[in-house]
Amino acid sequence: MFKFASHDIVSYLQSDMVISRNYDEYVLKHVKPNMILSSTRIEPPLHGPGSEKHTMNFGLSPSEFKYEEFLKYCENNRQENSTEYFFAPFTLYKEVWNSIGGHDTLFRRSREDSDILNRLILSGAEIVQTWEALVYHFTCTSSRGKGWFDKTNEQAQLRARMQEQADGVEMARMFRKWGAFTHGKPFDYHYNIVSNIEFDTANLMLLPVVEVFFNKVGVTTKDAYDYLVNADEHRYANELLNFSKEDWDTYSYLYNTENLVDRFSKGQVQGDVVVSFKLSQINQENYDEVLQNLQHIIHNAEEGNYEVGGLILSINKKANNIKDKIKVINPKIKLEHLYEVY
Repeated sequence: MFKFASHDIVSYLQSDMVISRNYDEYVLKHVKPNMILSSTRIEPPLHGPGSEKHTMNFGLSPSEFKYEEFLKYCENNRQENSTEYFFAPFTLYKEVWNSIGGHDTLFRRSREDSDILNRLILSGAEIVQTWEALVYHFTCTSSRGKGWFDKTNEQAQLRARMQEQADGVEMARMFRKWGAFTHGKPFDYHYNIVSNIEFDTANLMLLPVVEVFFNKVGVTTKDAYDYLVNADEHRYANELLNFSKEDWDTYSYLYNTENLVDRFSKGQVQGDVVVSFKLSQINQENYDEVLQNLQHIIHNAEEGNYEVGGLILSINKKANNIKDKIKVINPKIKLEHLYEVY
């Protein structure tokens, strides 16, 4: 929606945030071209303290919000210093946002912030946090729902658990796209890696855990292939957004989606870098030390064949494609649906 803004500078807030007095003036004091400027949150102690925020309870819901006390606290606790941090709310020149395509619509329930932060940093944008522009954040309400922290509220806990499942899906997408999870310190390399996985006595449920590190996966059994390509990765997001099957069939074109059929192959695959192993070989040690560090291992190795943690790595070619990940092209809304919005 940034491209529809009528002004050059745009400030993004979440629906569970309340700005302090003169918020716009403090933001404009600090924001500069080619910068993404985060404001500073004040949050109730639901997640514990953090060096990047104020922890103070002015209410857990809008109905009990102590607005005047919040405003007074802000006036007494503004700081002119700046630090390096990224979190919503943020402000920037819309040309910076538009130059990388904005949020990747692949991420529907979370991790969109980590993805765009990686892309902003790789594009050369400066990341700054101001401690003068303050907001109150009813933390996680916009994602997990009202009362997510109340263990006695069964409906709220059901929604919170569903959001946790959706978070797991988004993290898998993050791994598939970047090869690892980073938030604020992306590495400046990415290599396409394919894998040939021999399915034997290992638990089939392990497949979704390991496939996320590869661009294409070859499996040796039809059961494994069917298990992967038939996974409904949109189930939790659709339920949380109250999307019916008909809604998703109509509007799914607006989202970047992963073609799981193209990602998986019945039989062996070839590529620049090939990793081969039996599924039963995967344990906590080689998952942590090898799979989660594959991009780093390849970056620091010469072309050739290696055995690492029981996995066979064949580095046939090292082609760094990180620059291809900076700009996202999201689908455009169809004309008939544009009329529905406006």
